[in-house]
Amino acid sequence: MENTKLNRGAAVIDRILRILQGFAIAGVIVSVIFIPLTLILKEKIIADASGLRLGAVTLKLAGDMSGWLDFPRVRTAIVCSLICMAVAAAAVWYCLRVLRSVLRPMKDGSPFTAGISAKIRKLAWTVLAGGGLVEIGSVVSSVLETRAYHLDRLLNMDLISSVTFNWTISLWFVAAALILFFLSFIFRYGEELQREADETL
Repeated sequence: MENTKLNRGAAVIDRILRILQGFAIAGVIVSVIFIPLTLILKEKIIADASGLRLGAVTLKLAGDMSGWLDFPRVRTAIVCSLICMAVAAAAVWYCLRVLRSVLRPMKDGSPFTAGISAKIRKLAWTVLAGGGLVEIGSVVSSVLETRAYHLDRLLNMDLISSVTFNWTISLWFVAAALILFFLSFIFRYGEELQREADETL
């Protein structure tokens, strides 16, 4: 009975992961298509970028944007963001693929088949590398976008002594990778117990 529940649960999760893989592939394709479009359309892609957000405040700017906006830098920031999206979607697709390969033996009722712990470790390394690349790319994109605005032309510099930018990197991917590494050790122990049980039988 328990094996039947495990089989059914793993099969349902596998179907959901397959659908999510489709969305991840679509994310990669859309991001990759928009990268050359951004380079081809140049200033047209950011023609409506007349707003500057400062925390909870958004400034609506008027007049000719060329006076206060560096178009090439904004374009580079957009391309960098699209690359981050493509990398993130590709990493998600690969993680889902590895998860589905982990679920495959569970559908047959054997969760501790040899090699599962190695796949979970592979998943952890993917999360660590992919998450790191996305966070770094996100910060680079934010830096480029912020520096694209000529603040000395937008703000009354007689009243402002200095402008400081604060960029932060989230370390969610490190925590997620550590949890996955821990799970891989648990599964490796389970694999050893399963191997000993099979040898005993």
